[in-house]
Amino acid sequence: MRYVELTGPDAPDMRLEAGDRAVIAPGTDHQVEPSTDARFFVQFYRDPDDEPIGQPRPLPAGTNRHGGTWTHRGTDLDSAEEILELVTRQYADIVQDDLLAPYFTGGPRHLDWQAHIRSVADYWQHVVLLTPDYDIDVLEGHRHHHDQNAFTPEIFNRWLQIFIDAVDGGWTGPNAELAKKRATGMARAMALRYLGKGAWTPAGVDR
Repeated sequence: MRYVELTGPDAPDMRLEAGDRAVIAPGTDHQVEPSTDARFFVQFYRDPDDEPIGQPRPLPAGTNRHGGTWTHRGTDLDSAEEILELVTRQYADIVQDDLLAPYFTGGPRHLDWQAHIRSVADYWQHVVLLTPDYDIDVLEGHRHHHDQNAFTPEIFNRWLQIFIDAVDGGWTGPNAELAKKRATGMARAMALRYLGKGAWTPAGVDR
């Protein structure tokens, strides 16, 4: 892929091969010319001193999560498109959360967000819409995260609250309630596996 910056007397004009990357400063006019078989992704970063995108919502002390300017869809989670939007909203909050973001954005390896969100959406379509042929072990699939940065009860509290907020902020109906119920059950099962019996229980649920 050819990457060209369009401003400045010594503007870069470079050829990017597999594994290469280019950092594009904000406000830089540029263009890319991919080959016909090129595959690449763009990852956006926010300067820590800049204001987050979207309107911040009131949150407990110590929380740094800022939701996007989402609107309520006025429907239930009754299609693949609605569930994909739910997952997109969920991760828009996760990647701006000080507690959860390091599990997805830390380290030298970039996460393919498009593939990840699609995979998570496939899971929730299987759970909510009963679509077939999903055979990934979701609980065990998170072991590498736990091995690198051990889960805590606070992690499960925050993840579940973000998921519930994403559902309640966009959808109403039996499928929306089912999604929240299944998310609570999944978080509880994952906490049992990684933290041990009795280490974490969702708010309002007896041990």
